[in-house]
Amino acid sequence: MNNAGKWKLAYISPALIVSSGLVYIGITRPKGLDLATVLEMIKEHPRVGHYEKRLKRRLTLGDALGLGKFEELGQTKDMTSSIDFYKTQHDREFAKLPRTGGQLLSNKYKSKPIRELALLRTEKHQ
Repeated sequence: MNNAGKWKLAYISPALIVSSGLVYIGITRPKGLDLATVLEMIKEHPRVGHYEKRLKRRLTLGDALGLGKFEELGQTKDMTSSIDFYKTQHDREFAKLPRTGGQLLSNKYKSKPIRELALLRTEKHQ
């Protein structure tokens, strides 16, 4: 049977999803931060909406674009990685969003894809 293009469960693991670009699961390290580090930062200060950690990590393409330092792409640098609940952009529509790390850990936030909502709105007006 051909399962190409179908969703498949690879493994079960704790996860924390801040946004589509900040998915902390398994061995992923968005912005150089792993799940344990993010949970530690949030548990230490659950009522804030901005978290920062100074660490050594590789300069990503996004970093290089933002800093205008393409020659340093891929090099390990001392950098500040952050999660900012006030500036996080989403590609999904939420009825309610967390404003702090503590709120994120304490609740589940349901959403719908923005693309799906745009299609539904277009169909209603036809």
